[in-house]
Amino acid sequence: MKFSVFFLIFFSFFIVFAQTSLSDADRESLDQLIMDLTNASKGEKKLNDIKVWPGNSSIRVAVYPSEKVSYKYNLLKDGDTNRIYIDLIGVDASGFRLPDVKYDSFLKKIRLGKRENGIRIVIETGKVESYNVVEMEEPWRIVIDYYGEKIPEKVAEKAPEQIPEKSAVKAGPKEKQEIKKSETQTKKTEKTAAKTEIKAKKKKIIVIDPGHGGKDPGAISGKLYEKDVVFKLARKIEKLSKNYEGIEVKLTRNKDIFLPLEERAAIANAMNGDLFISLHANSFKDRNVGGMEIYHLDNTRDEYADKLARVENKISENVTLLDTILVDMTMSYYVGDSLKYSSEIGQGLKKNLQKYGVKIRGYNKGALFYVLVGARMPSLLFEVGYITNKTEKDLLQKDEYLESIAKSLLDSIAASKVK
Repeated sequence: MKFSVFFLIFFSFFIVFAQTSLSDADRESLDQLIMDLTNASKGEKKLNDIKVWPGNSSIRVAVYPSEKVSYKYNLLKDGDTNRIYIDLIGVDASGFRLPDVKYDSFLKKIRLGKRENGIRIVIETGKVESYNVVEMEEPWRIVIDYYGEKIPEKVAEKAPEQIPEKSAVKAGPKEKQEIKKSETQTKKTEKTAAKTEIKAKKKKIIVIDPGHGGKDPGAISGKLYEKDVVFKLARKIEKLSKNYEGIEVKLTRNKDIFLPLEERAAIANAMNGDLFISLHANSFKDRNVGGMEIYHLDNTRDEYADKLARVENKISENVTLLDTILVDMTMSYYVGDSLKYSSEIGQGLKKNLQKYGVKIRGYNKGALFYVLVGARMPSLLFEVGYITNKTEKDLLQKDEYLESIAKSLLDSIAASKVK
């Protein structure tokens, strides 16, 4: 340690004298080098951020240290109130402020404390049924999902009808007419309110997630970026959805911005979605390969699907961690409806896009796409085509073709038998 400090001081003095003969650009580079060496000698690892997405029966937590660190975690069960802790080894959180989160759901409290060898983040929750832990890259971070028992939507109970007390004085003809008129008006109001409530309940919220965005262009073919193709398609779906009485479409992003994978399903949950669809476009070195594919979440070991999932996931290259993404209660709860939706949408695309000669490669495929993990609803990943295939690349740049995909998708969802 003493040698390191001595070397750093000597090196700093050397640079000060050497800078007199350096250009401005070289001087700036050397200044940055001194800063990096100083920070390295300190060995400080900071807690940069904690992001929390609470739900009625789940929580997603993303922890962002300044660099990759050692950590450990555990779940402490105590009846209906559980505590999860995450220890970050060798990390300093001086001056860090916890995120402002409403503690009115499955999440009860977050605490941050100093430990002898780092810091501890404690999360108090409801009763945890299962949890997943994944390391993500760019930047390196830890993402943990905690799942509780699925809470069914509460149906508002109708208050018992108030029966007016009998009046001691008998009502005359005029009073009887007024009472009858009032009762008729009340019934009409109640009927209208009931219709409005039923209509609102029947409306499906479809959350469309245009993949990639911002600094992440996705697949590239010449000047065509995957992020632009899927965003344009998402906007078409949103616009056309206005023609469907029982469907409301919401987008995870409304402009060209970057969203980390863990935020996308969390956004869909916050939007109370009934179906989550993440849009992507494929690429391959063989330009003859093309076609559409629809995936649902599954821990399949299919070689092709596994490779595709690894490209999309940007999960740390650690197979054991990838394998720890369990087919937990959330995934198994919605897999049936996800399969129904994928089958209905796939069959619709096969029929409606026949004139374009585009191949539907499959629509009942399972894969471990992390973007779908944590969605508390049926969820699909839709590969809309290969931008490296000349025919499909040309089609994906045409409004008419994108509108055909959007309309086919919405028609299938509108006619779906999934409740």
